[in-house]
Amino acid sequence: MNESIIKSKLSKSAVRIGAGSPTDAGLGFRGNSNHPDPIQLSGGIPDEPSLPILDFTEMLTKASKEQTEGSYNYGGWFGYDGLRENLSVRQSFLDRKKLTFNNFIIHNGSSGALENVCRTLLDPEDVVIVEKPSYSGTVRAIRGFNCDVVEVDMNENGIDITKLKTEIDNLKSSGKTIKFIYTIPDFHNPTGYLSSDDTKKQLCDIAQQEDLLIVEDATYSELYFDEEQPTPLYSIDNNERVIKMGTFSKIISTGIRVGWIQANEDLIKAFSQTRFDMGNSPLIQRALSLYISEGLLEPHVSVVRNIYKDKMEALTTNLIKNCDPYVEFYKPRGGFFLWVKIKGVTNKELTTEASKDGVMFPSGSLFYADRDETTWTEHVRMAYSRASIDRITEATVRLKSTFLRIVD
Repeated sequence: MNESIIKSKLSKSAVRIGAGSPTDAGLGFRGNSNHPDPIQLSGGIPDEPSLPILDFTEMLTKASKEQTEGSYNYGGWFGYDGLRENLSVRQSFLDRKKLTFNNFIIHNGSSGALENVCRTLLDPEDVVIVEKPSYSGTVRAIRGFNCDVVEVDMNENGIDITKLKTEIDNLKSSGKTIKFIYTIPDFHNPTGYLSSDDTKKQLCDIAQQEDLLIVEDATYSELYFDEEQPTPLYSIDNNERVIKMGTFSKIISTGIRVGWIQANEDLIKAFSQTRFDMGNSPLIQRALSLYISEGLLEPHVSVVRNIYKDKMEALTTNLIKNCDPYVEFYKPRGGFFLWVKIKGVTNKELTTEASKDGVMFPSGSLFYADRDETTWTEHVRMAYSRASIDRITEATVRLKSTFLRIVD
C-alpha cells in the first residue's frame, strides 16, 4: 500500500498531530551524530544507578507469590484498591486534604492519565490553555482529540496571570469553549520554573470565576531541592476545580508505567466510564503497593532528590565555567531540566553542531505549539537527570568547543 493511500485512511486527528520527536516518546535525542561516545542531556529519564532494582524485584516476587490470582488477572478500570488506598494516605499528607481511595484512578503513567482526562472532558473544537512553552506530549495529546491548544506566556513565577485573563476574555467573546487549563506548576517541563503560591492561588480563583477546570501535572512535584515541599496547587483549591495527575515514573522508574488521576469522586467515576484499556499491570500495581506499605518509597525519594540536586549544581556550575558568555539560565529549584538561553547562535544550529561533538539535547522550539524553528530560536532544554556528574562536566567542556567553533 503506497503512502498516499495510507494518508487517505488516516483520521483528521492523526494528520493534525503529525510525527512526534524522540523527546515526545521519552527517548534519547541523537540528532545527526555518529559520535562514538554521545552524552545524553535529552530525555527526562531517572538516574540509572539509583533505580531500586533489588527492592522492587523483591516486591514483585512477593506480590507474584502471595497475590497470584489478582496479580495475573485484568487490572480493572479503577486500578488495584490496595494501591489506591496507599495513595490516598500518602497524598492526604502531601496535598493537605482528606482523601479516600475513591479520589483515585490508576493509569499507565501520567500520559495514560492525560489521555483519559482528554477523552472524558473534550469535544472537538474545544480549547485547552497551556503555558508557553509547555510539554510537547501534552500538546500532541490534546490535538489528538481535534481540539485547539492556546498558549499563554509564563515566567519564573508561573503562567502570566494578566495575559491569562485577557486570553480567556478573548476566547469567550469569540464563542470558544474553554474546557481546562493545563499546568505544570512545580519544576515545569521544559523551563524548570516553580509557580509561586500567589500564582497558584490566582489560578484557582480564575478557574472558579470562569467555571473552568485545571489539570495539574505533578510529575516533578516531589523532586524539590529546598528543605520543604512546594505548596501543591491541589491543596490551594477549595472548589474541587483541580484534577491532579501524578506518576511514579520520575521518582522510581519510567519503566513501571504507573500514574494516577486524583480528583472529585464523581469525576473519577466519569473517568472510569471512558476507559477501554482493561487497566494497567495488576502485578506492578501490587508490587508498588507493597513497596509503599513496607516503607521503601520515602527513603528512596529522599536519596534521589539529593542526587538530582547535585547533578543540577554540576551542570549549572560547569556551564558558567565553560560556556559563559554564550549561555544564560534560571537556576531550577527541583525537577530534571535546565532551560538555557543561548547567545550568538540559533538553537537549531547549536543542537546540530553539539551532536557532532557528542552532546545531545533538544531544541527549545519543540516545546512551542507550532514548533517553528525560525521563531523560537533562543532556548535549548538540557536534562541533568540521567548522565553522571562526570559526564555532565564533560558535556560542558565539549559544548565550549562547539560554541567557540560556530560562534567565533
